[in-house]
Amino acid sequence: MKILFLHGLESGPHGSKYQALTWMFGEVLAPDCSGVKDESQRLDIIQQQLETEKDPVLVVGSSMGGLMALLLNQASPGKVAGMVLCAPAIHRPAAKDLDLDKLPPTIVIHGTADTIVPFSCSAVFGERLIAVDDDHRLSNSLPEILRAVFDMKRLFISGFQS
Repeated sequence: MKILFLHGLESGPHGSKYQALTWMFGEVLAPDCSGVKDESQRLDIIQQQLETEKDPVLVVGSSMGGLMALLLNQASPGKVAGMVLCAPAIHRPAAKDLDLDKLPPTIVIHGTADTIVPFSCSAVFGERLIAVDDDHRLSNSLPEILRAVFDMKRLFISGFQS
């Protein structure tokens, strides 16, 4: 199962989370949405990258990328097998029509000291939420992010073997 990494609003596709994911899991798809603030334009870029992918992907989304993962799941649910959302920017207006009850397997990691996306925003994810002692960048929480991706990949592998 391929991993699709969606970066945040102020970052690019090949930052520290991407580097950690490629180090641990190998190839990672990472569309470049740098400088694109409009969610529908970002979604177009992401969907174009996925046009040639036959199988669903595991999406790792950071901040705005987390919001984009949720929007991608809603627009193309068959393309998203599962999600690991890192401080998802669901405080943005584009999130108001999301149906958070209809999600694939999802893990949300959010720093309690986040001053960009309030931690309280992620409370809507309930048991899916993992609180970490970190800020918005989640730099100190890379091990938790990698563990969540590993657990999610293991879930799908064991599901195929059952």
